[in-house]
Amino acid sequence: MRRRARVARVAAGLALAVMAAMLLVQLVVALAVREVTDDYVRRFMGGTVQMLQHELAPLDDAARAQRVRELDERFAYPVALAPAAGFAPADRARLAAGELVVTGLPRRVAAALPPAAGLPAGGAAPAAEPAAGPTAEQVLVLGPLDPDWNPEHRLHVPAELWLQLVAAALLAAAVGLAAWALLRPAWRDLRALQRTADALGAGRFGTPMPSLGSRLFAPLGQGMRATLERLGAALAAQRELTGAVSHELRTPLARLRFALDALVDEDDVAARARAVAACERDIEELEALIDTSLTLARLDMGAVAAAPQPGDLAALLDKEARALAPLLEGKALATHWALPGPVPFDARLLPYAVRNGLRNAARHARSRIGLSAWVEDGRVCVAVDDDGAGVPAAQREAVFEPFRRLEGERERRSRGWGLGLAIVRRVAESHGGRACMQDAPLGGARLRIDWPAS
Repeated sequence: MRRRARVARVAAGLALAVMAAMLLVQLVVALAVREVTDDYVRRFMGGTVQMLQHELAPLDDAARAQRVRELDERFAYPVALAPAAGFAPADRARLAAGELVVTGLPRRVAAALPPAAGLPAGGAAPAAEPAAGPTAEQVLVLGPLDPDWNPEHRLHVPAELWLQLVAAALLAAAVGLAAWALLRPAWRDLRALQRTADALGAGRFGTPMPSLGSRLFAPLGQGMRATLERLGAALAAQRELTGAVSHELRTPLARLRFALDALVDEDDVAARARAVAACERDIEELEALIDTSLTLARLDMGAVAAAPQPGDLAALLDKEARALAPLLEGKALATHWALPGPVPFDARLLPYAVRNGLRNAARHARSRIGLSAWVEDGRVCVAVDDDGAGVPAAQREAVFEPFRRLEGERERRSRGWGLGLAIVRRVAESHGGRACMQDAPLGGARLRIDWPAS
């Protein structure tokens, strides 16, 4: 009920504003055309006024008054005599000059009459014979020129003004109804959005997005729904990443604590050197885990956005291939480029994907690794192949999940954390592309990355 009252107040306010604006426009138009209208009335009534002036000029006061009463009964509008003193000085000057004066709303037409018969010019009776009737200069007044005018009504509104008021009222009513019809669903949607925002502000991120009915806020609802989905996914990924990192940190920290305890009581120089080397390896492992986890977190939360620019992809891949040499451990790495020229890629992010893909292949390959790049069907393709055991078809999507490693003795001996392929997929998606696992021509697994070439 309170919501309806608020919407009704807003609709009523709009209706009153429209009505006031319309009346103001009508007033401005009336003032602007007033002189034109007055000139039309003067020309329209000029012949009638001249006829009456000619008829009343030779009559004395009594005959003139009687004749005016007779004319008043016959005309469709009032006919009367009035003293010139009742007019404004400017109007008296115009009357004296023989002009017709149009006044009032509805219009009245005034015209000067010559002095009554038997009176000198100026309206004064001879000194020897005082005038028995009115001797002031008289003015013939025709009107109000409104057939509906009634002198008994103290407040008379002209018909044209009534029409203007009715038109303004009808327009205001139409605007009010339209505003009510449009604002009611919009107000309901605003209230629903406000409740959802309050729930999100309170930390209830699982609050569903309300269904919005108005066309005005439907795009906003769709955008907020997509934002909530991304926020929920980011929070879920953050919780998963936090838990996984915490779990992975336990092993190197436990080894580091054990090595430090051994250092305290160890007197053998060689044993102390081995313990220090183990501590250094564990510290490097912790640094690498933290750096990799932060990289994945930035990609998940959109803090790092790809900005592909045309560049020499072959040079970048060749650089990463050379950097992999210390990790090959006698395995052969073959490269092949089939690129037409510069292709778009982000020189900051793409090395993360290539580097992690090559390291993953180096861990699982038996003796051979392949790195290739080409353009196919308007997409840039990069593939990392190995001759290892491959990835079962049922697990080819699971390997891209953070901290997910395949079951097997080889994977358990691996010092990886299961973040490399997750980073590869995030980098590919930031380029508007995709990453997937396939069968490699070498017999093992192929990691393929592709993104639009335009």
